Amino acid sequence: MLRTGTSCKAKSVLLHSFLGPLAGVALAWGASIAGAGAQTLTTWDDYTLPSQTTVIQSLNSKFEAAHPGVKINRTGRTFDDLAMTLKLTLSSGDGPVVTKANQGAQEMGAMVKQKLLLPVDEYIAKYGWDKKQSDSVLARDRWSDKGEFGVGPTYGISGLGEMVGLYYNSKVLKEAGIDAPPATFEDLVKDVDTLKAKGTPAFMMGTVKAHMALHMFAAVAQAMIGAADRKPLDDIIYGRGGSWNTPYNLAAAKQVQDWATGGAFNDGYQGISDDDAAQLYASGQGAFLLTGTWRLGDLQQNPDIHFMPVPPPAGVKNGLVVGGIDLAWAITALAKDKATQDLAGEYMNYMVSDEAASAWAAAGYLPAVALAHPDQVKVPPLLGETLKVWDGVNAANALGHYPDWASPTMLKTLSDNLARVLAKDMTPADFISAVDKDYQDYMASLKKG
Repeated sequence: MLRTGTSCKAKSVLLHSFLGPLAGVALAWGASIAGAGAQTLTTWDDYTLPSQTTVIQSLNSKFEAAHPGVKINRTGRTFDDLAMTLKLTLSSGDGPVVTKANQGAQEMGAMVKQKLLLPVDEYIAKYGWDKKQSDSVLARDRWSDKGEFGVGPTYGISGLGEMVGLYYNSKVLKEAGIDAPPATFEDLVKDVDTLKAKGTPAFMMGTVKAHMALHMFAAVAQAMIGAADRKPLDDIIYGRGGSWNTPYNLAAAKQVQDWATGGAFNDGYQGISDDDAAQLYASGQGAFLLTGTWRLGDLQQNPDIHFMPVPPPAGVKNGLVVGGIDLAWAITALAKDKATQDLAGEYMNYMVSDEAASAWAAAGYLPAVALAHPDQVKVPPLLGETLKVWDGVNAANALGHYPDWASPTMLKTLSDNLARVLAKDMTPADFISAVDKDYQDYMASLKKG
């Protein structure tokens, strides 16, 4: 989904060890295209938060400086705006040559089927991207001509890693008499009750736009799945079949509804966005914020804020953590000639270069590739904590999935119906049934061809 699981043939493996060496991959960006003449490269990305915009604009300027005559024509779009406009714009013959694209069936899968994206396997081989990211990670950008997820040509590569986890404010917790972050999910539920009794908002939440409530549901549900028991979820996401009607999905939907209707969220959460909720949380309001690592850059200024996985229930070992990689950089079919395609490939290579990874890390974000010289990057404390979580999650094979990847319509089905769950206009059981119907209908359509 919002952003990302494991390969269809292998379970999720370590994306990287942030402090480990790059596998000897030469960074040759700027060598093959420089001097190719004046050219404008139109790009779309989803880096719209202020701290993200600063990084991408700086990277684009450096790319231009290394490529005389090349001009980057960048447009930043929110996740939802990108999802609404990208396919339509490309289908009309307009839009970006290089774009960020959600890897699920709704976007990348649909655009591959419509031949709106170009394979990038040539550039994987040319630049050694397969030495920077594991095959199970690259598999998240693969789609076959038959619409199979995780196999076939590769259509993109990502520059950032992502996890959906639990931010906690140690100062707010201490003021409520809670001395340590929750060790189990049962502890988290108790802490929420304690905070409510103290009159302190347990969770900062905003549901006007984006998908903070969906992230909460997915994170709670997947925390209930031990890494050793992940295959049914993997099968669902990669189109191998299965059912959403599971005890952990039902329990997660019920828990989110109980929190929403029981006063665990900030007052007026229905009238603010996820951005607003994150800003309020950064200012010191609320004990917990359940969202992704794309918020690291904007939360790191508050030294009381820390990051951890959603704790699993007692008895569950290595509960899954929703996440993976951010939206992929991809080359669109608007790159008509080889020179444009090569320029696009080189731009993407720079976006996964050590220079780019260092820039993102210095800004507090989680790179998807290891740094060649980590000692030369001042890693913010919050990112340092998150990196330890990242390495532990990957070492345990506990990196989970964004649920909306499961079908072209799953994001809307999840989001629309979850809003009804929060308002108590829909039972958790009916919510899960609606989600499962969406998936089963999609599976049936695949069989029909």
